[in-house]
Amino acid sequence: MCFMIKLPNLRIMGLILLTAMHLQASAQEPTFSGLFKNRFFTLSQDSELLCTTSESGYLPIERLNEIIHHYENDNPGLRQAAVAFLTRHTHPDHLDDLKQIKKHCRNQNQDELCILEGYWDDRENALRVLALFYDTKTAIKHSNHYRLPRFETDHLYAFEKGLRKIPPFMRDFIVKAKPIRDLDKVFVSAKIPEKTQRLILDALPGDTESQVWADDTHPMTIIPGVGFLNQVVAQVYSGSNRIVFTIKNFDKAKEGHFYKDIGLKYLVDFRIPLIVHELAHVIDNFHFWNGHESLYFFFWYRKLSTDIVYMHMIKDADLALWPSRWFDAFEFLWEVNDGRYNGKINEKLAELLSQYILIPQRLKSESPEAYAWLQKEIFKGIEYSGYENCQNPIVRELNWWEAAVARPLGRRWR
Repeated sequence: MCFMIKLPNLRIMGLILLTAMHLQASAQEPTFSGLFKNRFFTLSQDSELLCTTSESGYLPIERLNEIIHHYENDNPGLRQAAVAFLTRHTHPDHLDDLKQIKKHCRNQNQDELCILEGYWDDRENALRVLALFYDTKTAIKHSNHYRLPRFETDHLYAFEKGLRKIPPFMRDFIVKAKPIRDLDKVFVSAKIPEKTQRLILDALPGDTESQVWADDTHPMTIIPGVGFLNQVVAQVYSGSNRIVFTIKNFDKAKEGHFYKDIGLKYLVDFRIPLIVHELAHVIDNFHFWNGHESLYFFFWYRKLSTDIVYMHMIKDADLALWPSRWFDAFEFLWEVNDGRYNGKINEKLAELLSQYILIPQRLKSESPEAYAWLQKEIFKGIEYSGYENCQNPIVRELNWWEAAVARPLGRRWR
């Protein structure tokens, strides 16, 4: 006997239709070779990228053109497919904009790069996004919610630098997530109550199927959005490689900002630790992944932060203090003690991974056992130089005027 489940809303019907359309189209998708080799956005193990502001440390336009030419050579149709993917949306206002952009490009006899340039309203941004996708399989896009703020040039610079702190072998397994499909069947087989189904469907982005690449995987995706109560810097769901940044909060760590409750002015772009922290969540999600299984973010599955052996290592580790003193501003939260995060295991793991990459000397001093575990088991012997090795100051104390006019970084939730 076949049982039918009452669907809580029409979103899942849309997902089913999108899936059917995708499966029909996937048979016609072109096959491309030699992509995503992490050949040009190489691993940065020294502190060079960390000791920079948002205005330096990124690849020049000439290099971006070389990357694009390298991957498009002997791959006919790649640019057309990639631009279509990187600009794919379901919101009608986005579709209207793209229609006008494409019309303009046709009238100017321009190719698909013109479309991506119009989408980003900037040629350099278009080149950087395309080069990052070809080399790292990272898709940086606007939110599907049309009215939300959009990433600007300096955000792309920061994402590039953050990605370059992640070893290529880790990038390989975090950029090939299986699309979330068959939710109706999963709901039935797992006997998930209808009320919970509604929560899951509300949390699931409505445009997930539009972010599936030609190889039927979900590349790592970085988009702007709004966190819970607009208080969250960024979010990564369990089982997902999609990072959503709340731009207003994310930009609080940019150089030039100064805050009353930490008494410092930032002299380098401290958004890099925020990016690496979120990438660490994705690494956690996919560390044990076999490359084939579909991971549903509402199911319990084995991650670094849920592994019975590793959980104890993470729990017992002592975190170091960040030179940015970011957590000093959040002592009112139960998870923060003496400027260190000490809450949920998955968040503490993300902090450990970030500190191993960005302040390794401090972490090694505070928690030598955890450092040795990360070096041997997680990073396969790769080690870093961090903020400790910057030649110039990366923060400074506030002067009297700055202290008088500074705003707080952390605020209690209302």
